[in-house]
Amino acid sequence: MAKKPAKADFLALAKSRRTTYEFSEMPVREADIRKILEAGRWAPSVHNSQPWSFVVIKDKRTIGALLDNCYYGDFHTCPPLVVAVVANPPDHSLLKGKSGEFSMYPYLSISLPALNMAYEASSLGISSCIMLPFIGEANKLLKVKLGYEAVLAVGFGYERKGAFRKKRKRKSLAELIYKEYYGQRGRL
Repeated sequence: MAKKPAKADFLALAKSRRTTYEFSEMPVREADIRKILEAGRWAPSVHNSQPWSFVVIKDKRTIGALLDNCYYGDFHTCPPLVVAVVANPPDHSLLKGKSGEFSMYPYLSISLPALNMAYEASSLGISSCIMLPFIGEANKLLKVKLGYEAVLAVGFGYERKGAFRKKRKRKSLAELIYKEYYGQRGRL
């Protein structure tokens, strides 16, 4: 039986993690990259299908071109490391019912390794940003094979001193929670 990890304050980690818009030139250590990728590998997925691959990018020109092809990518400076999360095509043998009903399951799962990697990076003192590339352009740039899609890109590095920081706001739980059915408000 696997040993249980030491108790950690995940909520504190989730509250402290921020999107970084401006990165320094300091590279991410190889040992930390491996931990980040390992956290991505252990993300949950529909039917444990793990419908993803990771492309590790350190080349500044490739990173710059990728950011140029992301929604809102122009708000970021180039991080020293980007991991593109590639969605593998659906494995229809895992699906029940009409094959079209669940063909979206890779998209349901694909954000989970990106988030795991961002949280692991944060726990290591490494900043991150999660970006949405234009899939067709990202696929060409990263030479992703037909049927696969570079859906997300996660930048990693260290925040530049004096960097822009967007104000974080969250809706209250009362605005987000319904009881028993959608539309029914009530106390928990």
